[in-house]
Amino acid sequence: MTSILTQVDQNETLSDDVVLIVGGGPVGLLVASVLAFYGVKSLLLERNKTTTKWPKMDLTNARSMEIFRKLGLAEGLRINTTSTGVASHIPYTVLFSSGLSQEKPITQWLHPSVDEYRKKILLTNDGALPLEPYQRISQSIFEAWLKESCDSNPLIDLRYGWKVELVQDHGGDVETTAVNVDTGKRTSFISKYAVGCDGASSKVRTCLGIPLDGGPTPGYVLLVHFKSTDLTRLRKQGQFWHIFFIKDGQIGGAMIAQDEIDTWTTHLFLPLESDHSTMSSEEAVYTVLGGTGEKFNIKIDEVLVRSTYRPNIAVSRSYSALNGRVFLAGDAAHQNIPTGGYGMNMGIADAYDLGWKLAAVINNHGKKGLLDSYELERRPVAIMSVERSKAHMGTHVALGKILQQYPNAVGATSDEGRRLREEIHRHYQENDGENKDLGVEMGFRYISPINIPDEEAEPELVWEPSRYIPTTLPGARAPHVFLADGTPIFDLYGKDYTLVEFDDGIDRGSSLFMEAAKEIPVPLKHLILTGEDNARKIWGRALVLIRPDGHVSWRGNSIKDLGAARHIVAVMIGSNMVVSGTKEAFGGSGSDLLLTQKNEFVLEKMGEFQS
Repeated sequence: MTSILTQVDQNETLSDDVVLIVGGGPVGLLVASVLAFYGVKSLLLERNKTTTKWPKMDLTNARSMEIFRKLGLAEGLRINTTSTGVASHIPYTVLFSSGLSQEKPITQWLHPSVDEYRKKILLTNDGALPLEPYQRISQSIFEAWLKESCDSNPLIDLRYGWKVELVQDHGGDVETTAVNVDTGKRTSFISKYAVGCDGASSKVRTCLGIPLDGGPTPGYVLLVHFKSTDLTRLRKQGQFWHIFFIKDGQIGGAMIAQDEIDTWTTHLFLPLESDHSTMSSEEAVYTVLGGTGEKFNIKIDEVLVRSTYRPNIAVSRSYSALNGRVFLAGDAAHQNIPTGGYGMNMGIADAYDLGWKLAAVINNHGKKGLLDSYELERRPVAIMSVERSKAHMGTHVALGKILQQYPNAVGATSDEGRRLREEIHRHYQENDGENKDLGVEMGFRYISPINIPDEEAEPELVWEPSRYIPTTLPGARAPHVFLADGTPIFDLYGKDYTLVEFDDGIDRGSSLFMEAAKEIPVPLKHLILTGEDNARKIWGRALVLIRPDGHVSWRGNSIKDLGAARHIVAVMIGSNMVVSGTKEAFGGSGSDLLLTQKNEFVLEKMGEFQS
């Protein structure tokens, strides 16, 4: 530590209204975007000179698309995606196959296209569906698009090619030491707030000694990202988004169609003791596509990148440090296996939650309790999501029990082969929650002191991972509903807080809220809706107080006096909030290996793009 500090070439002190962000992946770029949306400046340091070349995630889920809609970015994302190959009419079909030498897949999941999903949303106005459909997009394209958006924003200072080496306390502020990878010169950045969005091996987390609890799954994955226009052979069993291949009595690999034109990614699942370096990239692709049979050759035009990764299920013990001056978001705070697509989408929700709360405090209408609520709200969601991703992986692992007696008979024309295929079909149709569990994506409730419980307790809703149950219970995401003129209620929210009032001619005291908010002042929009019987029925109360992220802070049918209104407003902005108690370690894992890593992050078989 001393040697680094003595070699600092210059100091740069940021004003208190500028947030330092470490990491220029999707989460870091989105934190900067959210802060800018609320008028707050940021400086972002990223060790690489440009955005990622790795595909990584490939689905922005419905809740994430709602967040992008709030930021005014959803349409731009969809246009960008369409221009790079995933048109809105293409369904998101997932196939399960014993190999492309077979004439047809064993079974399939028929996820609707964006157009089909949007039509379903328009026809289903009961609050149970999201406002926005999901969107397929490779992370390499997503990051480049989001960086371009940030580059054009005068409130965001992006500095690529800056590697962070040290994060520590500096007299109540945060000192972040980073080296310019071109010049080798070090700068010490002093900021009031810093956010670590620097991935699984987070330098921010390890420098501050924040424990990461969890463990890796058995085995590892060899990833090959490549170009091929050999569509006749690649789509022999039909057009697909994902295709899983059976090999040796289990799921042995998978392939992802990244753009519906010529870009693909294969994942070959390998035992930990195997040596992937003895296998060429082409051989790895052919092995995946062959499934239970012989290697299935295709014409590969170009291998773009190749690496290995080891899926890890882990959650940080804490999401903040240095008395609420440093925060973690995205993979720095939690890691999960890819099944379900929760990883980057959890990071997007982290970024928005932390972004609006930091902005409220910096803009002087939020209190420190808002920042304390970030961990209280987001960490339980991370634990739920990583456990659910493990459950999805369990669906694939269970295939081994089905095939254990006849591991190589699944492709046979015998009675046994037909029986196995029927059982596999039934298994996957009964366990089809992967990429469609709306309860996981948007059905959770934030339980924290900035949300005010109902005065009259109602029976708790039974959470179901497979569906979102429309509710305005405090802490829940308020339901999407189209109003009588076809306008989504979400589009009428204010940028900050919104008091939604279903007007029936009775004075319910809404003016008291507005007066209490004006005293602080807190930006609060009063949205008065008349004759909206359907929305009123779904929302369940005459008055509903909505946070900037669309979650409910308070609800009721009236407010009795100005004192009560002042109390509710004070609670929702984080006044007088005290957080205490011991932080419990996350106890879930995909294997028997449970680890706590604190000052370093080390896993076997982690390739370049995971470092």
